[in-house]
Amino acid sequence: MKKFYVLLAAIVLIAGGLLLTGCSSSDAELVGRWQWDFDPNFITTFNQDGTGSHAIDWGVGDTFTWSTSGSNIVWNYPGYQRLLTPFSITDGALYITMDETVLRYIRIP
Repeated sequence: MKKFYVLLAAIVLIAGGLLLTGCSSSDAELVGRWQWDFDPNFITTFNQDGTGSHAIDWGVGDTFTWSTSGSNIVWNYPGYQRLLTPFSITDGALYITMDETVLRYIRIP
C-alpha cells in the first residue's frame, strides 16, 4: 500500500509541474516577431498567449491562433481549416516548410 501512495504522489507532482510550466519549449522558442527573408516588409508575430498575426508594413494582415505539435506549427485562422507546417529554429532563424518550399524568417525586436 505504501508503494501505491508513493506512486500516486509522484504522478501528482509530475502532473502539477506540467500544468505550471504552461507552454512547451518549442512554443517558447517561437514567441516573438519574425521577418520573412524574402520580403522584409512581411512580419509574423507569435504571442505567448497563443495568438498571432501576419502584417505587411502597409497594414494588411491576418490573425491566427497557434500552438506546436512536435516539430509542427498548428495554425488556426478564423473561418478556415487548421493548417500544420513543419518548422525548425537554427542559429536564430525560423524555417517553415509550406508545400515543399522552405521559408526563412529572422527574429526581430
